[in-house]
Amino acid sequence: MKRLHALLSRIGEFFAKKHREHELSAELDAHLQLHIDDNLRAGMTSREARRHALLKLGGLEQTKEIYRDRRGLPAFETLLQDLRYGLRMLRKNPGFTVVAIVTLAVGIAVNTTVFTAFDALFLRPRPVQDSNSLAAIFRTTPGEPRGGFSYPDYIYYRDHSRSFADLSLFALGMAVTSSDLPATGPEAAPRVAGAIGFQLPQLLQGSAQPIMCFFVSGNYFPMLGATPLLGRILLPEDDRPGSPPVVLMSGNFWQRQFHSDTKVVGSVLHLNGVAFTVVGVTPLDYLATVSSVPDLWAPIPARIASGATTRQELENRLVIAGYPMGRLKPGVTLSDAQAELGVLAEQLRTQYPEAERNMTVSVASGRNNLAALDSDAWPVVIAAMLAVALLLLIACANVASLLLARAVARRKEIAVRLALGAGRWRVLRQLLTESIVLGLLAGALGLPLAGWMLRLLIVEIASALPSFWGTIALEISPDIRIFAYTLFVSFAAGVAFGLTPALQASKADVNTAIKEDGTAFGQRLSRSRLRGILIAGQMAACLVLLISSALLLRGSQRALKIDPGYNAQSVAFLEMYNPKNLHYSQSRLLQLNRDLIQGIVSLPGVRSVSQASRGPVGGIRWVPVARAGATPPTPTTGGSETPTAGYSYVTPNYFDTLGIPIVRGRTFTPGEADGQAPVAVISEATARRFWPGEDPIGKLLKIGSEKGSMSFPGESDPYVPSSEVIGIVRDVRSMDLRRLDKSYVYLPLSQSRQWTSFLLVRADGNPTPLLPAIGREFRRVDANLPVIAAPLNTMVSMDPYFVVSRIGGVLASIVGALGLLLACLGVYGMVSYSVAQRTREIGIRMALGAQGVQVLRLVVSEGFRPIFAGVVIGVVASAGVSRALSATLFGLSALDTVSFAGVPLLLIAIALLATWLPARRATEVDPMVALRYE
Repeated sequence: MKRLHALLSRIGEFFAKKHREHELSAELDAHLQLHIDDNLRAGMTSREARRHALLKLGGLEQTKEIYRDRRGLPAFETLLQDLRYGLRMLRKNPGFTVVAIVTLAVGIAVNTTVFTAFDALFLRPRPVQDSNSLAAIFRTTPGEPRGGFSYPDYIYYRDHSRSFADLSLFALGMAVTSSDLPATGPEAAPRVAGAIGFQLPQLLQGSAQPIMCFFVSGNYFPMLGATPLLGRILLPEDDRPGSPPVVLMSGNFWQRQFHSDTKVVGSVLHLNGVAFTVVGVTPLDYLATVSSVPDLWAPIPARIASGATTRQELENRLVIAGYPMGRLKPGVTLSDAQAELGVLAEQLRTQYPEAERNMTVSVASGRNNLAALDSDAWPVVIAAMLAVALLLLIACANVASLLLARAVARRKEIAVRLALGAGRWRVLRQLLTESIVLGLLAGALGLPLAGWMLRLLIVEIASALPSFWGTIALEISPDIRIFAYTLFVSFAAGVAFGLTPALQASKADVNTAIKEDGTAFGQRLSRSRLRGILIAGQMAACLVLLISSALLLRGSQRALKIDPGYNAQSVAFLEMYNPKNLHYSQSRLLQLNRDLIQGIVSLPGVRSVSQASRGPVGGIRWVPVARAGATPPTPTTGGSETPTAGYSYVTPNYFDTLGIPIVRGRTFTPGEADGQAPVAVISEATARRFWPGEDPIGKLLKIGSEKGSMSFPGESDPYVPSSEVIGIVRDVRSMDLRRLDKSYVYLPLSQSRQWTSFLLVRADGNPTPLLPAIGREFRRVDANLPVIAAPLNTMVSMDPYFVVSRIGGVLASIVGALGLLLACLGVYGMVSYSVAQRTREIGIRMALGAQGVQVLRLVVSEGFRPIFAGVVIGVVASAGVSRALSATLFGLSALDTVSFAGVPLLLIAIALLATWLPARRATEVDPMVALRYE
């Protein structure tokens, strides 16, 4: 209590400083006069009486200082003094201040941009009521750590869990609206994506417009505490069987397609040919628990009404219905919920051993999207943060070099302050405060600059994404985390670039500094060495960034030259929306398929058209495979991993269209394509895996499992107990451009129980000019069928590792170029300052007979030493970094000669130019003028 009273008293003294000063002066004057009077009565003269009185009091000002330290807030007052003095010094040197602030602001802005993007994507709380109590639930299996749940499993957990106040379900879907819906016009061509070197597939011109629709349980919006902009939200009664089909429209779709017409509530919208009533509109950019704003929200039963799934699929424990999101009861932790759901999962495994085998449940915080961040993505995030941190370090080293140079001019000032009694710690603190002020001013400029950069980035990303992927709605307005991060980075930068110069300045020898004439002859060698070390550090950091970018870009270029096992040139890739969702009969589906194939084949410039249930790019669906009659080992019996293979249903001409070589045997005949015999074509890897050293032709292969496996609606894995191998084809890279598929099986298209979504069209040349004609053909056959199209080599370039490598290389190039610019400015500044400080020395050399070339060589060689040292360090550091990047280099050597030789040579050339420009001025020094210098 006494300490609190003392603190409050000190705060009061601080705000009543002037009044207290007057009181203290009056009181000390009164005491002084009393002592003087006593001395006068003792017979002293007036002068002696005053002198003895002052000696007895210890001096007026000294006594005042003692009392000031005992009251008020001396540390805070000293800080204010340092701040005021620092601001005056920065204002006194506007050129230095502007250069330093702009340099630091660039580094801080780039760092803040990356952190703000990460915060908006993964850290910012969801825009829902009490997001802290939300929990995301995943179905975890050995091959899928974040899987979805079947509808029966969701109902079981919802009804039996006691940890959740509510448990909802949501799932992504697509739908087709009525053809009379207002068009939004052609999509703008993405600029940045094209500049980077890849593009995304777009909607085929002339086909129907798909929309993004999330299907949710009726308790989803009430659980989130959502409030509509118009009408009402979806409610639990919308989940009941027999409820009329309704949808909730997003504010973005309402604004884009209906121009904010308030009469939309109560209107009818046709989805997949079924009439749905619009019951409400959500606020603009409302994300709920998803990552992009959909066009529509619909209740789970609407999936059946719209044809997106069947009732049998919805009730099947092997069909994924969606992803649960729950709200924990008060006092219940994530660990409590995890333990309870683990018990419930064990009960399900006991009741349904085949459907629930190897299944566990994991619970993560639903407060934000951090749980959705895959473990493979963390290295990308860390690499991005390290890259921008290197840029900030380069900026800090640059400003530190400026401060070291500036400290030479201030040596006499600091020496005088030390001579007058200022402690070295006091001087150090003042200089460090000045640097921190500089960092904070740079942060104040960097924060709005980061916002501008991020908004520009979002606009460009949004322009690159197809409209049917939803709307990007990142909340990037600065909040407490962004402000705190920027403040921390600015403060840390101020300490980083200010500490070493401040330490050097505070260690100045007082006598030497006061006697110096200010020329370079009095400059300490250690300060020059420090500037050289800082330049070397900048060069090393630049080289790490630039070599990394060169490796990533060359790796992505190499990826485009990798043979995927098929000929992707001159092939158009088309993915069709499943017309079963449009409630078409089987006969209409067959007729639709025939009409499409005949129409496209008849187009000029088309050589062949084939179909497949899965394209040669975009991933693999795995099924168990084994030699017929053999029992594959399973984890439950203590064996090794169950053998699996990717599969696709294809037409007989699929291999000709894609140019996949037949290694042995043959492909399907028309009779086999009609399903008359269970036959299969396998890849070379499959042959080696199951028949090493044998001829697989004529052998029997068991494909799939009679018990089935987890799949999404509309998917059904094959089950062929005994399929004869009739051919072997070359291995392809459909899963990952970095490696060939480990095993693949091709089956006749007629054996498929699902719609064949993919068309592959081989053209005589570039397939892109054919796409409008193909679109008109789709429009002629069926105007309600959406089709996504792109050249096949474009789809190949969408390989995730290629995208990461390409984007990473471009971003590293940008950051590295900024770092190189800052580093070269640092070199230029260092050499320019050295030339200016050594004008007298250079004049003496030239007066004694030195030639301009010799002076130029002297200055350039001294400037080149730290550059060369930085290059050596940077090459060694880059060799270590390149090992970490090897996974994204597509076979390119981690010590690629072009990258490790070309980039350092380029950097040396640019840095030498930055050295040569000021060094050339040294050769123009007039000896007579230089000798009179200062």
